[in-house]
Amino acid sequence: SALIDRIDIIADGASATYGADAVAGVVNIVTRKITDGAEFRLRASTATQIGSNNAELSALAGHSWNGGHVYGAAMYQKRSAYIEDPILVSNTLLQITQLPNEEVSGLYAGAEQALGDFKFSVDASHFHRKRDASINYIGHAEDNRFYDNEAAGYSVYGNVHWQAGEATSFDLNLDWGSNRTTSALFRGERPFPAPRTSYTHRNTLFAAELTGQTMLARLPAGPILLAGGAQYRRETFRTNAKIFFNLSGGEREVKSLFGEVNLPIVGADMGVPLVRSLTLSAAARYEDLGFADALAPKVGLRWQIDRSIALRGTYARSFLVPRFRDTIGIAEQVSFWNYPYAFLDPADQNPALPTGNALVMFRAGANPDLKTQNADTFTAGIDLTPAFIPNLSIRAGYYRIKISGRVVTPSQDDSVSVPDLQGFNTVDPSQALVNGIVNNPTTFRWFVTGVPFVNGGGTVVYNSASQIPAALLSQVQLVADIRPQNFAVESTDGIDFDLAYRTRLLGGEARFKLTGQYILGLSLTAGSGVAASRLDGYAQPADLRFNGSVIWGRDGYSVGSVVNYVDGFTDNRPGEPPRAVGSFTTASVFFGLDLGRLVTTPEAKNSELQLVVANVFNQRPNFLPDAVLGFDPYNNPPNPRTVSVVFTKRFSG
Repeated sequence: SALIDRIDIIADGASATYGADAVAGVVNIVTRKITDGAEFRLRASTATQIGSNNAELSALAGHSWNGGHVYGAAMYQKRSAYIEDPILVSNTLLQITQLPNEEVSGLYAGAEQALGDFKFSVDASHFHRKRDASINYIGHAEDNRFYDNEAAGYSVYGNVHWQAGEATSFDLNLDWGSNRTTSALFRGERPFPAPRTSYTHRNTLFAAELTGQTMLARLPAGPILLAGGAQYRRETFRTNAKIFFNLSGGEREVKSLFGEVNLPIVGADMGVPLVRSLTLSAAARYEDLGFADALAPKVGLRWQIDRSIALRGTYARSFLVPRFRDTIGIAEQVSFWNYPYAFLDPADQNPALPTGNALVMFRAGANPDLKTQNADTFTAGIDLTPAFIPNLSIRAGYYRIKISGRVVTPSQDDSVSVPDLQGFNTVDPSQALVNGIVNNPTTFRWFVTGVPFVNGGGTVVYNSASQIPAALLSQVQLVADIRPQNFAVESTDGIDFDLAYRTRLLGGEARFKLTGQYILGLSLTAGSGVAASRLDGYAQPADLRFNGSVIWGRDGYSVGSVVNYVDGFTDNRPGEPPRAVGSFTTASVFFGLDLGRLVTTPEAKNSELQLVVANVFNQRPNFLPDAVLGFDPYNNPPNPRTVSVVFTKRFSG
């Protein structure tokens, strides 16, 4: 956290600029680079009720010379586990680690040198993280589970910048990174025997990008600015977790072309009534993904009516790329069921099965044939900076997002009852098709259950495809594909706003900020409008949330508070009685002392001390029966009241 300078948020569809997955916006974390001097920071905290402790030490330093500088950072953090009282899940008393033991270290360094019109820079980083957590079955220690995880990675980033003219420049960027994660699961009591499962994942990423920008022409309203570039990206994934990834991994190569233009139509000096400025922006990105391609255009318009009022709107087409997990992830599993089939022709009724049931062979696991998902995003908003209230800004907007070809994993029930899913199923499959699926080399498990003429309807697990009776294969009436599929449409719209105000107060300066979002609608349906899954209930977004903060400072003293509010919802999971879950509000306070201004000793110069009390009223998440953790981690994090002390010391170069 000591490296973070600021966080910029782009709240529009941004695939045209940033590529895949930038559907609702982009969060850019801008890092600090101390080019002269040093800074040391120590943070210590404890959770007041359960004694989970956290310590963090970081150091930043840099040195400059004529036309260049070096900079670096190091950090170390250690946190003890946060474990609450046991909860009841499916009539079993469990004690679950809600935040794991964690030890993290990191290094970051870089250098930059200017030579004439060129500037060369290189940055490198390394991290190492260890975590462990457990699930304890109260009264059944033989079932206890202990999870151990270790991850390490590094990256190297190089840049060559050429300032070719006053408004023209080019950049060449090269990026290489690698992460390695090792995980293990132990069962029973300590000391543990050999791990029940153990696997290692390794990801690598190489990217090369050439970009440039220039001024095309100068209009009465201002300059026309053009930017664009090309990128090559290669991503690999390797694993030895055969039970989940019968393939050893995979790779993707992506080639991109992109461009952006900013066109000023009306300027402040043109004297157009009710138009202080009018600016049109447009961008587009084309990506060749290997298995598919995508085109992401974006157009935006900003109309500054006067100094106080501005209107803005954007339309963007963005895209999402299926995860490796969905394309090469969980290895295929084949199962045979005596199952109700809504579209069964009575003439095909198997007399050995109940009326309306068919012998269904389900395919589960990864789907290498997935395609990109397209998202259309529309936003419209207003920005207010009223002259009669200086230093007040209000931003409010409406957004609408529609994602087509949404990747969804159908349930067994949906796959045999939703009409839109029948395009992925095969009725009366040929024997060649059945044999091809059963003998697929990525298949790791075969079983049959509920079929009366196999083991009296009991479950049978086969260790190889050759063990499956030919009589069973010959009677398959339907192949139901419940692998991830591009078939759903996800739609959401809502309102968000941001209010900021600063003023003089009690001899100091006060700053107020309030942000919020209200989701008007959220649905996930098949093409005909049939619901494909539930998007309300446990682990789904709350429709209303607020975040407010107030900060006041004077003469080396500062005090502030942050309040978060998450609205309640109805827990209506299938098979569970509907339950009203109340809203959740937490508040934090902090006190800051600029010791260099308050203490006259030389040692206190450039020193700060801060006391932070997070979740000051120790609010606990609403309890959810049979929700694995006992609470909803998506909307209501479990963080207890935590008291932290932060000491920062700076040294000038």
